[in-house]
Amino acid sequence: MTPAKLLVVAAVGLSASACSVSTTTTTAPPPPVAVVPATTTYVAPAPVATTVYTPPAKVTYVPAATTPPAGVQAFRDEYGFRYDGQGNRIDARGNIISPQSTRP
Repeated sequence: MTPAKLLVVAAVGLSASACSVSTTTTTAPPPPVAVVPATTTYVAPAPVATTVYTPPAKVTYVPAATTPPAGVQAFRDEYGFRYDGQGNRIDARGNIISPQSTRP
């Protein structure tokens, strides 16, 4: 190829590319559409205060258990010794036996 032909081909190519750029126009894209989600409204009744009635507890008075007086037999142990309500050991006549005595 001769330099003149090259020059002509180059000029045609430049003009074709220049024409294609200048003749083509692009349209601006449409503005974005805001998507509004569908809103759902829930209607609920106002909460009602719940009143729980608790009756007062019954107070029952139980008197303290009375222990038998000293010297009166309350129970016997497995060996047959008698004891009064206060835990004192008693003899056959109801007298309190001293804890230090060893003779029944």
